[in-house]
Amino acid sequence: MENIDNLIYDLIFSENTEYKIDISEYISDIYKYDRFIDKAKNILRKSKVSIVKEKISVDSDSVIWEVKVKK
Repeated sequence: MENIDNLIYDLIFSENTEYKIDISEYISDIYKYDRFIDKAKNILRKSKVSIVKEKISVDSDSVIWEVKVKK
């Protein structure tokens, strides 16, 4: 599993603004994806990073969170 801290760091400090995040790489229970996204959004909000556009695609094997941020 990937480290969520590294993802958050990239979302805040990387020059990239568009991300396609496979949440199953970060949490074992993909049915709790909403908690994962809420936690990430809360951290981004505190870091003054706003989400411009987002899309969540859910299927039986994975959850993909496509997000565009403004820093």
